[in-house]
Amino acid sequence: MGSQTKIETEFPGKAAAVKEQKAGLWQRGIRSGDWLTWDRIGFACLFSGIASLLGLVWMLFIPNNFGSPNGTLMMDYLSFWLAGKQVLLGTPELVYVPSEFAAIQKDLSGSDTTFGFFYPPTFQLMQSLFAVLPYKAAFISFVALTTALLFFACRLITGQWLLAACLIIVPACANNAFHGQNAALTAALYAFFLVGMERNRTVWAGIAIGILTIKPQLGILIPVALIAGMHWRTFLSASVTTLLFAGLSAAVLGIGVWQAFWTQAPVASAVMELGGVEWGKMISVYGSGRIAGLGYEASMAVQIAFSIAALVSVFVAWRRSDALVVRAPVLVGGALLVTPFAMSYDMTLLIVPCAFLIREGLKNGFLPYEKVALFVVIALSASTSPMALWLGVPISPLLPLLILWMGLRRLMLDGKAAPAGGGLDAARGVTSG
Repeated sequence: MGSQTKIETEFPGKAAAVKEQKAGLWQRGIRSGDWLTWDRIGFACLFSGIASLLGLVWMLFIPNNFGSPNGTLMMDYLSFWLAGKQVLLGTPELVYVPSEFAAIQKDLSGSDTTFGFFYPPTFQLMQSLFAVLPYKAAFISFVALTTALLFFACRLITGQWLLAACLIIVPACANNAFHGQNAALTAALYAFFLVGMERNRTVWAGIAIGILTIKPQLGILIPVALIAGMHWRTFLSASVTTLLFAGLSAAVLGIGVWQAFWTQAPVASAVMELGGVEWGKMISVYGSGRIAGLGYEASMAVQIAFSIAALVSVFVAWRRSDALVVRAPVLVGGALLVTPFAMSYDMTLLIVPCAFLIREGLKNGFLPYEKVALFVVIALSASTSPMALWLGVPISPLLPLLILWMGLRRLMLDGKAAPAGGGLDAARGVTSG
């Protein structure tokens, strides 16, 4: 401390230069994020895209550790494909009898590893369209089609094909593709809903919500948002679509499939409570609580507290603002905070609010620290589970929490903006992109 004072006394110019350099590093590195230039982002996206494509080729066509003893690819999509296959075989209800579905998987793969299928019959009906193809062809088709839908949705949000391409090769989306999971589809449906709201296509927005019921735990807060914003046509459209979709599945698969689905519901709850799915693979507040050593009741209590906070945030944001740069981050961030059962690949949903925030930043300027916050969310979007599993560090809820904070921050800053003294940009302290 004394030496620092001596330097400041004897060499005031040098001390000032050091302080200015430190302030400059903080300004460029953290506050403004000016180092996040398009050439660096473009190079990272190109590298990520090539690496993801090569990784998928290796996983699908070259013998590796993801194959069973007879060579069957043991990824999540196996349960989707077999669920659709049972529709074609006329026994769709077997998917919802855990012992029967496990036996079907073992007969095919020759492995003791099995996957549960906890999705409603509407998603099973959807998978029957892909089950007419061989397993790996169906895997490729499903991943390609759903990722293309997300690409198109990101293009609708950002208005730029190149930016949309960059968004669909972020780590979370690659993680989803490797698992053969449906997060790209649910993210695309969220995007279509939000774009529909922005463009006053309220009926189409409701249809997207109705289809999103294939994964109902991700839509818990949508009714809250619609009620807060008084979007009754969208609410009605979503309700009708949900009923028609469920009715179609019952007509095709039989009402008994829905009965079997509801009978299996306690099994899904037990899997979550007893660790049937590793807690490190979950991104929920509940999962983080279990990793931290909390019991079931304590973890659920913390989960409920976060859920209530997310619900209130969504209601306030959708009541007070029409801007999607506010609504999308708060709703999607809240959606991942409110459910106790969300997996690592569900981080793909965060692409949607990121697209709205990036669009706003490129158009009107990023808020201080916003670029770096977006970088953190995107860069860590596929790393939270490895950190939880290998290091015991459960950071996954921080990412949707950060997205929700960015939405609420814009809501609060918009409310504080005043015409005097430079207008909205002055109130925000905007940094140029």
